[in-house]
Amino acid sequence: GEIVLGNSDFLMACACSAGPAFEGGDISCGMLATAGAIDAITIDAETMEPTLSVIGGEKPIGLCGSGLIDTVAELFRTGIINSKGKFARSGRRVEHDEVGIGRYILAFPEESATGRQIALNEVDIDNFIRAKGAIFSAIMTLLSSLGFTPDEVEHICVAGGIGSGINVKNAIRIGMFPDIPLEKFSYIGNSSLAGAYAMLTSADAARKLTEVARSTTYLELSTQPGYMDEFVAACFLPHTDTSLFPSFSS
Repeated sequence: GEIVLGNSDFLMACACSAGPAFEGGDISCGMLATAGAIDAITIDAETMEPTLSVIGGEKPIGLCGSGLIDTVAELFRTGIINSKGKFARSGRRVEHDEVGIGRYILAFPEESATGRQIALNEVDIDNFIRAKGAIFSAIMTLLSSLGFTPDEVEHICVAGGIGSGINVKNAIRIGMFPDIPLEKFSYIGNSSLAGAYAMLTSADAARKLTEVARSTTYLELSTQPGYMDEFVAACFLPHTDTSLFPSFSS
């Protein structure tokens, strides 16, 4: 997870160890955002039944990054999982294996394209919580290193393949992004691919790249005092300090 903070006068960047969860890696039912991927979901708070959005409109095969964010957010919103990502409710859609690990069934075998169950388990959720915790703690560390707070940020650009379909409200609900007004967020798509293409086809863009690189200060998170404390605190839904997320405080 690469993050840049700046304005017309300065740029400061850092990289956090978010891992591959947002591309479907380390998730038992994870996949890339291609045909058959569940990319959005809502869950009925009473029945715990899901309503799925699937890329291509056919039966689902697995869960992509944006769908993963939605699923965890909805499981937490409906009280199916607690702040530690453990299952707190039982029902038709919630099962436990022989060692007691719970899972939420997104699609039963007859509902999936593969004829196999699609489910998100507690190990998957734990991997996701650590990934979102890495992103949030990096944001907070980057801001605090310069004496800023989240409410002083005027605009957040969300990049990458996942950035075209992410539900920002749900990303805030689970503590991945700071709790600031939704209108401050915008999507810029796959910026690394667009930037590489521009650099290869434009001498002006290549010069601009060199200029930006030289003017950017890199912050090594592992050497920052308090970063690990920030990370550990962020490994809950949404955070150990719920006052950071007033929009979703009960």
